Amino acid sequence: MPDLRLFNPKRRRINRKHISRYEIVSSLIILFSLAVIVLWAATRKNLYDPARQDVSVEALEQVSSSIVLYQRPFKLWQLPDKANSSQDIDLGIFPDSVASDRWRPESRIKTFDPQNLYVKINGEAERFLRHDFKQLSFLVLQSSDQVEEISIELYNQGSIAGSSGIFAEHRSPESQVKQDGPNTYFETTIGLIGRKDHFFYRIAGNRSSESIRKKSRQLVKSFSELPAPESTVAFGYQLLQELNIKPAEIRHQAVNVFQYDFAKDFWFGKPDTTLQTEVFVHRAETENSALQLLTRILEEHQYEYQIIRKTENLALLQHNFLKSYFIITLQDSFIFGADKTPDQETSFQLLEMIGRSLPNEKQR
Repeated sequence: MPDLRLFNPKRRRINRKHISRYEIVSSLIILFSLAVIVLWAATRKNLYDPARQDVSVEALEQVSSSIVLYQRPFKLWQLPDKANSSQDIDLGIFPDSVASDRWRPESRIKTFDPQNLYVKINGEAERFLRHDFKQLSFLVLQSSDQVEEISIELYNQGSIAGSSGIFAEHRSPESQVKQDGPNTYFETTIGLIGRKDHFFYRIAGNRSSESIRKKSRQLVKSFSELPAPESTVAFGYQLLQELNIKPAEIRHQAVNVFQYDFAKDFWFGKPDTTLQTEVFVHRAETENSALQLLTRILEEHQYEYQIIRKTENLALLQHNFLKSYFIITLQDSFIFGADKTPDQETSFQLLEMIGRSLPNEKQR
């Protein structure tokens, strides 16, 4: 098969006895052009002048002025005589005092139930459902200058047990919990988180400002007008309140009590906010089920605790590393005790205090 050469029909120079003048001249021109380019780049260095070699700023402004980067959404149509009124928008379950001339609803209220809660809070839905979530009402307030916004999430957890349980999961040891009437809350950098009866709420602004903090505190007072729960107050919550434990220090743990999957429905409270000590109480269905639960808790606790004293219905243990005490006992269908106590004397004092407040199940 013949050797076809499309671009250069001549053989390689090494195999030729004669090099044409055309090839020599073209090679010199290419080398000269490259040398000129390198010399020009070396002499220019930092002498780049955008004003001479780029498009002028005026020309750029003329072109960019015709480009619309953001279009403000349309507002809801309102009657002219109600344009500055906050009473023409249905606030649903929210009290009327939530809205004002300074802060108006940005849009209609959105509600979510257990079936579609994940649409709003996909990553947290399971946590709220675990605490008997019923309904979420979502409202956004916008300032009159349309610069600041406040998002309000109002959760109906069905009972005080549900609201106190989810509130306890949100607070940290550094949270400064405050009590304002029936409201228990703590402030964040852009709002606050709190609860009232069976309601749990989260308030968050789009920035950190004094006006948003002031409005957040005013919303707490407005939430005092929320309807009271239809069901009676939970036994554990009422009992711990009778022991003079502040509502802010009472919490309900529905599942995974003491990190055991078999322990459920316990109430906890802190008698002294300066200590980590917590008292707890649980009401079982029968005395037999209470005894079985007590036995399983003690079996699991022995892996991390040393038994100091044990009787048929009472046990005092000490943590192997923390050296704090754990005391638990059984009375009728009630399991109660104290955790993280500093000494044995305090443990028995708290145990006696709870025992005196418990009702006599045999007289019911």
